[in-house]
Order: sequence, then structure tokens, then C-alpha cells
Amino acid sequence: MEIITSTFFSSQFVIAAIFTIFSLLLAVRTARSTKSTKQSDGPTSATSATARKKSCNCTCSCNGPAAASAAEREMLEVGRHAATAATAVVAERGSGASMMEQLVPEITTHALSYLDYPSLCRLSMTNSLMRKAANDDNAWKALYHKDFTLEQDSVIPVNGWKAYYAATRAVVNVNAEFFNIIRERSLPAMSRFWLNADYVKCIHASGELFSGYNSVIQSWQIAFNWEQGVDFQVQDVRARVLTDIAWVTMKTYIDIDTGPFNMTNVFEFHNGQWYMVHHHSSVMLVDGEVEQQVVHG
Repeated sequence: MEIITSTFFSSQFVIAAIFTIFSLLLAVRTARSTKSTKQSDGPTSATSATARKKSCNCTCSCNGPAAASAAEREMLEVGRHAATAATAVVAERGSGASMMEQLVPEITTHALSYLDYPSLCRLSMTNSLMRKAANDDNAWKALYHKDFTLEQDSVIPVNGWKAYYAATRAVVNVNAEFFNIIRERSLPAMSRFWLNADYVKCIHASGELFSGYNSVIQSWQIAFNWEQGVDFQVQDVRARVLTDIAWVTMKTYIDIDTGPFNMTNVFEFHNGQWYMVHHHSSVMLVDGEVEQQVVHG
């Protein structure tokens, strides 16, 4: 909208429009004055005047001084409106206002809800007006519900919805990295992924519980050596993020023949990074029965 305004309503255009209108008014007044002078030099008898009036069969009253005054008033009114519009345009340009600022906040929020996360971030870097609109808390709340979940509608994030969205995005990305490590069966990556603490816990789908960092990493070593590579399909991801702890629940599928698994991952934030401290996997009930095939995960 800023580009359109600067193209069609530049200061040069406004000045040219004003001068054109007033030049037109001056030309009309000059033409009327010349015509009046010629009429005063000609015959002034009533008969000739009546003949001139009769020679005009049109329905307009173009020969009367009142009509001339009306035309001049109309032109002056047009000029006044044009000058007022031009002044408004100049004032708008001087104040930096635009149509975006005049929109109802609800309309602005609805328009921004069609943008995705990268687009909204790029929009905030264009100018100060767009930054203000893109940082609106309601816009980020709507984006959170669209990208993650309609849950947590009653949550009031301490640092606002934009910060809460960024934190949730970071946790969801870390959770996705967990499944990439399982696919690649990389023990070094899994070792870096877990927090090195004695209170970490891991419960595989077999029901075995492993407690403490060393025991947990050994369980993954056995799983990677025993199993072939698997490709998890993750669905229904739900994340809840607090200041330094977050948990993610989801359903995972290995293939069509195997039933889904319920999984819960818990993370803690240390030194600017999220680390896993708890993993729990269990086979879901399918039609009231538990699938017999158990896969470590």
C-alpha cells in the first residue's frame, strides 16, 4: 500500500493537480468575461435581445448570468474538494500513516493469520508499521493454534505468544531430531541428546525401565544393535513448554501392520539447549487388544 501511495500521490502529482484545476477555473472566468464584453458592445434593443433568446431552443439556461455563477461555483467546489484531498494526501505522507493503520485490529489479525511462521517473521523486518502489526500477540496466538494445537487456549504466556510460539517450535524440532537419531541408529548422537544426569529415565515399548544416564544409553545401544532401521510416522504431536521444562506427547506408527504407540518425551533446558530427561513408549490398545509385536523405541 505504501508503494501505491508514493507512485500515484507523490508531492509533484498533487501540486500539478492543484495548478491544473485553478488554471481551468481561470480559463472559465476569462471566457465568461470576454463574452459579456462582446454582448455589451452589440445592439441593446429589447427586440434583438428577444430574438437572441428565441434563437436558442435548448432547455439549458446557458445565457443567464445566474447560470454562469452556478458553473463557477461548481468549479470552485470541485477545486476545493481537490485541494482538500491533496492536503489530506500530503498530511498522510508526512505522518507516515497508511491504510494498514486504519484497519480494525480484528481485520488485521485475521489477515495475518493466513501467513506462516517464516512469512510473518519476514514481514516484521520490512518497516516499523509492519513490525508492529507482525508482533501483535493475537496474531501469534492464532498462528500457534493453527500450527500446533487448539489446546492451551486459556494459557497466558509470561513473555507473550510470540516467545511461546518460538519456544514450542524449538521443542518440536528437537523432538523430531529424536526420531532422526533412531532412524540413523547413531549412538553418539543419542548420547549427546540425553542429559547426563542420574535421574533420567527411559521406558521402552517392551516395558523395561532404565534409570540413570549410563543405563539409558546402554539400552539404546542394545536397541540399535538388535533392531533393523525403522521409520517412524509421527502424528498428533502436542507440546507444553514452561521456562526450563517441556513435554511432548504423540502417536507413532512403524508400518501398516503394526499398531500405533503412545509416546511421551520430557525435556529440560540447560545452557541454551534442550536435553531429553525422560522417554516413555507403550503400545496402544487397538480394539481392546494389545499388539504382540514390540519394537524398542
